[in-house]
Amino acid sequence: MNLSVYLFTVGPLQENCYLLADEKSKAAVLIDPGDDADLLLGVLKEKNYKLQAIWLTHAHFDHVGAVEDITQAFDVPVLLHAKDNILYDNAAMAAARWEITIKQPSKKPTELKDGQILKLGDTEVECIFTPGHAPGHIAFYIKSEKLLLSGDALFKEGIGRTDLPFGDHQQLLKSIKERLFVLPDDTNVYSGHGEGTTIAHEKEYNPFVS
Repeated sequence: MNLSVYLFTVGPLQENCYLLADEKSKAAVLIDPGDDADLLLGVLKEKNYKLQAIWLTHAHFDHVGAVEDITQAFDVPVLLHAKDNILYDNAAMAAARWEITIKQPSKKPTELKDGQILKLGDTEVECIFTPGHAPGHIAFYIKSEKLLLSGDALFKEGIGRTDLPFGDHQQLLKSIKERLFVLPDDTNVYSGHGEGTTIAHEKEYNPFVS
């Protein structure tokens, strides 16, 4: 297996940032770098990985808090669904409402689209549009690895909150049922907060999705 997956739980909201790396080419991407840029940059240097891009499931401040420092260190694209640009552009302001300070990302995002296939080395990653928690939320599905990076759409026996601006509870349930629960049962789910799970476990035990 050429793909390595690292988890870093960062920031005051204990957000899960993921580093995906192709060991053959040393190409790497960061998914949702929410905080602790120095830690993430240090790991990239230590492992001799070449950062190719930042992929965002969505642009709530706890998922983008390290974007500015990382894009200052590496001139890489930031990939985000266009419907989440409003959250991205106002991330620092949103953080301030929680009395949390982040650097406002200045890099203009590159648009992600539903069904788009991203490549990291030989690994293909499918973008699955899963709005509800955020208007432009994307989950990243790696079929070859039986892995779903679900962002804040789906948690272990939980779902993303929808009481934030632009949240939509019914839309989130529709996203989970029609886009995520159709994936193979043995798909491992790595979420934006908390521990991992599987599609089979959530179909049986998630109390929020019937």
